[in-house]
Formats: sequence, structure tokens, C-alpha cells
Amino acid sequence: LDVLATAEFARYGAYVAVPQCPADEGVTWTARLSPKAKVAQSDEPTEVMQLVIELVDELVEELPIDPTRVYVAGLSMGGYGTWDLIVRRPNQFAAAAPICSGADLSKASTIQHMPIWVFHGSDDDVVPASHSREMVAALRKAGGTPIYTEFEGVGHNSWTRALENRLFWDWLFAQRGAGQ
Repeated sequence: LDVLATAEFARYGAYVAVPQCPADEGVTWTARLSPKAKVAQSDEPTEVMQLVIELVDELVEELPIDPTRVYVAGLSMGGYGTWDLIVRRPNQFAAAAPICSGADLSKASTIQHMPIWVFHGSDDDVVPASHSREMVAALRKAGGTPIYTEFEGVGHNSWTRALENRLFWDWLFAQRGAGQ
């Protein structure tokens, strides 16, 4: 995440919030699952996800943030949280970038309209790349046009390559949403 603290990144003029999930055993953004299990999103957000939702709402209300330019990205467990959040708030975010994660395939039609760029490493031994591939396929089947980048020979730390990609940042900040 060092890229967020560079002069190069400052050219985007953005507020950046980086919530961290508590280190308590069993506490996650989404329902706990085995890396090889299929994701099934619960009807209600976890307690920590509810706090993130409230944080985003408060930041947009309190700071001079353009509500049509609110983005979400996350890596690993934060990537799962990214998917969870955009399904719960499909009209709030202008774009999303889940990295090395997965989502509930049955929710693809809820977010098919959203610009989404998904990243994963082909050799990820923590979260199988199939999680991202399957969600991208589900989004496309639902009529979406997600971008998918799979880094050949890269393991779980695909976020390093993703976040160093200036094209990604230019794409992200070019997106505009409804601002709801």
C-alpha cells in the first residue's frame, strides 16, 4: 500500500480510508469460509462490515467528497469485503477493485452495471484464482463488463503488481457513479 503515500498518487487528490478488520479470531468482513469453499453472502452484514458502511456514509457526509467518485478496493480478506460491500450498496460506488478474493456468484446480477477490475495471481495458494475467474464469468453472464487481470506465476501477493499499475489508478479515478 506504499503507493498510496507517494507524490505520484497525490495527483489524484483523493481521500483514502483504509479500515482494518480486527485481528480477533473469527472476525471477518464477510462470513468465515475455507479458501476452497464457495462464497455465500449472508443477508445481513457482519458487525465489522456494518461499521465500514457507517464509516463510508459518515466520510461522504462530513468531508467535501464528490459522491459520484467513491471507490472501493481491497486485497485478500479485504477483497472479499469489497465484493460484500458493493453487493450491499450497488449504487453507492463508482467502481470497485477486488484483489485475490472471491464472491457469491449468485449476486453477480446485482452489480453487473458497475465498473470492476479484478486482480489475482495464477499461483495463489491462499485464495484460488478460480474464485476470481468464476465471479468474472458470472458478471459477464449477467451482462457486466469487468476487467480481469491474472498475473502469471504470482502467488497471493498479487496486490503488489495491481497497485503499482498506473493504468489501474487512471482507470479507477476516471469512473463516475450515480452518487447514491
